[in-house]
Amino acid sequence: MKKSANLNLLAKTGIKFSGIDFLVEIFPAPIPVNFDNTDIESEGDLFRMSSHEGYDELFVPSAENLQGESDGKKHQFHRTDFLRWQLMRFSEKTIYQLINKTDCDVTQLLDGDAEYEKDPDYSPETWLNPYEDEAGNYEKGLNYIARLRKEVQEEFYTTLIESIIDPDCGVLEHLETEISENLDEVREMYGQWEVPLMIVSKGKFSPYTEADYDSGLMMDDYKLQRMYVRNYDEGDIEA
Repeated sequence: MKKSANLNLLAKTGIKFSGIDFLVEIFPAPIPVNFDNTDIESEGDLFRMSSHEGYDELFVPSAENLQGESDGKKHQFHRTDFLRWQLMRFSEKTIYQLINKTDCDVTQLLDGDAEYEKDPDYSPETWLNPYEDEAGNYEKGLNYIARLRKEVQEEFYTTLIESIIDPDCGVLEHLETEISENLDEVREMYGQWEVPLMIVSKGKFSPYTEADYDSGLMMDDYKLQRMYVRNYDEGDIEA
């Protein structure tokens, strides 16, 4: 199996990935009881429904490498390349949540002194703080992320990816509550959170792209094993 140097090119011709064991999604709190007239009564109902709230799904391999097959040939990809390929296609709305649910600090990627001279109200720490509810802060945060993606792309994605896979505070850590046959209980436990929830699913996932459609990942072949609410000190749960 050879090392592929161009994930972007292969994805455009169609590729099916394997070796992926986690899927990260964002949901509002409390977890909705239905999406588009579909009742959400179990973890299986909830799985992959975050797109109905406008969030992107993030597939995260726990291993350093994953495999893919394209045009009958097998390839191997590094986890960071795979994550970058996904993140570059994500909305600022999703990336805002990924920043806030890890120890990701992107506020130092621009020259703060120079920015403050141009704009005395320059305050990315405030704009990216989900608990700052002053009108316009959230929109400024999204605009700030869009600017970083354009002006300091390499540094931005490197910083974000390092935070996502960090062994102490990455998205696969702090899986606090398993969701099984207790979805109503979980919905109540996390119903008062001020910020959206991160739900992490564990299993065997084989997402894919099709020729001429590489804006995101589709998936038909999967096995869901576990689902968790992740809590990296975003809030307390109801007793």
